[in-house]
Amino acid sequence: DDVCRLFEIEPDRAVRTGFYRDNLHLHTRVVSAEERDSALLAALREGPDGPGIVYVTRQKTAEEIAGRLVDAGWSARAYHAGMSAEERSAVQEWFLGATDALVVATIAFGMGVDKADIRRVIHYNPPKSLENYAQEIGRAGRDGQRSVCQLLFCPDDLNPLENFIYGDTPERSALAGLIKQLFEMGEQFDIALGTLSDRHDIRPLVLRTLLTYLQLDGYLHEGTPYYADYRFQPLTSSARILDRFTGERREFLARLFRQAHRARTWFCIDLAASARALRCDRERIVRALDWLAEQQLLELKVAGMHNRYKRLRRPDDETALVDNLHQRLQRREAAELNRLQQVVAMLVSRDCRSRALAAHFGEALDADCGHCSACLGDVCELPGRSRMEPPATLSADLAPLLQAHADALGSPRQLTRFLCGCSSPVFTRRKISREPNFGRLVELPFAEVLAWAEGSMGAS
Repeated sequence: DDVCRLFEIEPDRAVRTGFYRDNLHLHTRVVSAEERDSALLAALREGPDGPGIVYVTRQKTAEEIAGRLVDAGWSARAYHAGMSAEERSAVQEWFLGATDALVVATIAFGMGVDKADIRRVIHYNPPKSLENYAQEIGRAGRDGQRSVCQLLFCPDDLNPLENFIYGDTPERSALAGLIKQLFEMGEQFDIALGTLSDRHDIRPLVLRTLLTYLQLDGYLHEGTPYYADYRFQPLTSSARILDRFTGERREFLARLFRQAHRARTWFCIDLAASARALRCDRERIVRALDWLAEQQLLELKVAGMHNRYKRLRRPDDETALVDNLHQRLQRREAAELNRLQQVVAMLVSRDCRSRALAAHFGEALDADCGHCSACLGDVCELPGRSRMEPPATLSADLAPLLQAHADALGSPRQLTRFLCGCSSPVFTRRKISREPNFGRLVELPFAEVLAWAEGSMGAS
């Protein structure tokens, strides 16, 4: 409905293909953490045979499960965002060409994978929402043949998933610092979002959300982004390149090449400084380098994306704006937690899984599918989560780290994010996420860890 409204599409011209696919068999099984690996192997043995994807939440889990499957005789590889682009590409190409391959992946895998014969999608960890679930199981059986989508649900998985959601919400002080900087930068400015994220310790996706709020509320207007860092490697001598030109164009390129400085094998060029030196606009330099690359006279690499913004108005009250943004992020946090609970509600329901999932997206099925877990009578009660307590030695164990990184871990919420394994820009920059205590309480609910951190820091 939003797409039709925003693009002014008439209702009778909107094509809705539906979400239900009768060749997908949706199975769920409640398991304990101890029996989940054996349940995964059993699900693979039950078939159907053919390529498959095993979805997990964490990168470390992807590596561990892929290794266990290989040890058990399966053809499996891990795939996650922590791998290099070359490694991910190699796994994807291997999967596309195989008839029995298993990829153990985070949600980084799947987009753009055009493979019609995926016979099984197994969720080793539950998805974060019904939207994620529908998208991930939708990668199975695109050839129309029977495919099984198995979800192994362990109640203890809810804590880490909830913790990731809580970990997205930044400190109010971080929002205050962001707003202060944005409205001190002049009427027009450009900035690298990575730099902004690092400086204020706000995750990139959350930062994007905040900037979108400011645009929707009429404070900022975003312009066309650009790459700040250009590097090139000539594929022939500069003399031969210049011999292809005459007059002003030859002189311009010669002066442009003199602006570059060599760093090992690549030449680096500062576009802003070069534009000033050559008395031309930045776009002419970009066009020239792009053309030379198209003609295979040089190899070009670009990086360092900067985003342009124009300030449309200033806030009447910066404190009120910060409070408003913080409240909106808290509502976003609550909405994400509710989306996770919708997954749980579907798992424990005795109603047809396919029918419930279609209804979530506004599609009414005339009858039950007849082949999901609920239709087959395979419904389990959901046990409670395991109860754990922080180790008695935790405060003493953390003392040296808190002393060394008092600014990065100086608030109860920051310490809680660290203990629950929630990454943040400052943790990455300081390499704090490599500390042995990072994620030590990942299995505990965020609220309980926060209460412990508040008590521990208050006592100290």
